[in-house]
Amino acid sequence: MVPKKSEDGKQKFRFCVDFRALNSVTKFDTYPLPVFEETTSNLHGSKYYGVLDCYSGFWQISIKDEHKESAGFSVPSGHYEFNKLPFGLSNSPSSFQRLMDVVLNDLVGTECWGFI
Repeated sequence: MVPKKSEDGKQKFRFCVDFRALNSVTKFDTYPLPVFEETTSNLHGSKYYGVLDCYSGFWQISIKDEHKESAGFSVPSGHYEFNKLPFGLSNSPSSFQRLMDVVLNDLVGTECWGFI
């Protein structure tokens, strides 16, 4: 647990797992992430804009049973494994972007743009 900033001044904590060892042996997913400048340049001349924020989006993606052990972590109280995609894994952004492109399907590049 690491301290995080809070607007109300009360001390709050964020749950973090150090995935550097796992990331160092991970085969990287080369799925392309959008470039901010390219994405926003496509909006030139648009009349209407909207935003859909996928708050905690990574937490919406399930991890396959056979991969849960790899993303597990141990603390003095026991060993735990994620059921949902955690932040900190090297392939989390690519996995999320791929999902958004699949969900938005034919709309990407014409009606909407997904951006992490």
